[in-house]
Amino acid sequence: MKNRQKYILYAAIPAVLVLSVYGYNKIFNKSQLGENESAPAGARSEERRGGGGGRSLPVSVHIANYMSGEEGRLAIGTLVANEKIDVVSELSGRVTEINFKEGELVRKGKILLKLNDDELVSQLVKAEYQNTLLEQRLGRQKILLEKDAVSREDYDKVLTEYNVLRQDIEQLKIRIEKMKVRAPFDGVIGFRNISLGAFLQPNSKISTLVDIASLKLEFSIPEKYINDVKPGNKVVFTVEGMSNKFNAQIYAIEPEIDLKTRTSMLRAKYVNSGMRLKPGMSAKVAYSMTQGAESIYVPNQSVVPDVKGRSVWVVKEGKAALVPVQTGSRTADMLEILIGIEAGDTVITTGLMQLREGIQVSPQLNQ
Repeated sequence: MKNRQKYILYAAIPAVLVLSVYGYNKIFNKSQLGENESAPAGARSEERRGGGGGRSLPVSVHIANYMSGEEGRLAIGTLVANEKIDVVSELSGRVTEINFKEGELVRKGKILLKLNDDELVSQLVKAEYQNTLLEQRLGRQKILLEKDAVSREDYDKVLTEYNVLRQDIEQLKIRIEKMKVRAPFDGVIGFRNISLGAFLQPNSKISTLVDIASLKLEFSIPEKYINDVKPGNKVVFTVEGMSNKFNAQIYAIEPEIDLKTRTSMLRAKYVNSGMRLKPGMSAKVAYSMTQGAESIYVPNQSVVPDVKGRSVWVVKEGKAALVPVQTGSRTADMLEILIGIEAGDTVITTGLMQLREGIQVSPQLNQ
């Protein structure tokens, strides 16, 4: 009998545990369901959307407004050498002298390289001997002509021979001079591409000569501003790796508008004191407008690039909305909006990676 009671007790314990767990879950789920039913429908839908039980995302915002063009605009430009050439020879010949060091400053007219001109010099000496004899013969013919001892035709033949020989001598001197490759302007010589003793063909590159004492700054501006800039206007630019600001003066404007970018190219001249700047450097150019045209500007960080172009997050009825925009010129920290944003729109500037279309936000105005 005792064994039977023991078996019944062992069998009853699991059953009691199962009934206890079932009863607890039943009571707990009912209370949860009651809370959800008592909550507003908007809050329940917000929870289903992942809104965190009605919580909103705190973000910083900027109120879009008009800015005057006189406050300055920003463009990306490139520094270009004032003069740059490939140093080549017009004639062929063997290299007998190399008179420059790579990277040194050379003056206009300096002989950079010399080719073997022995054969041309020999021809010149021979022609000068013949010239001396013809000159004496011409003198005698002239005396005889004055005495009517020779005809005018005989005298003209000797004079023609003399003039042709003089031209041959001049051509030989020109060819001998061309065997010396000279610097056409002051500049810095580049790397050497030819060795001493090599046979140089015409137009073979010897080196590169670059004038960097003054540089050209090339940059583009949108076509809508082309009438607001003129030759003589000043621009300020900076380059990577230097905190200095450099001044340049616009001296030329491209007469045609680029059809692909709808921009116009400008050139400004910069006197490269100390030759610290090099051709090819990228420059951030700040230029001012002569007229106070106003446009809508937003902070640079608020503009989001995507595959379709650029967009801006704005606050509409307390929620985030993504608006496609068309941008214009750029200043140091602001970007012009041509289409998409109106004055007074609330533009989101922070937390952009966490934003989703329709998410609730708590805007805080930037100071």
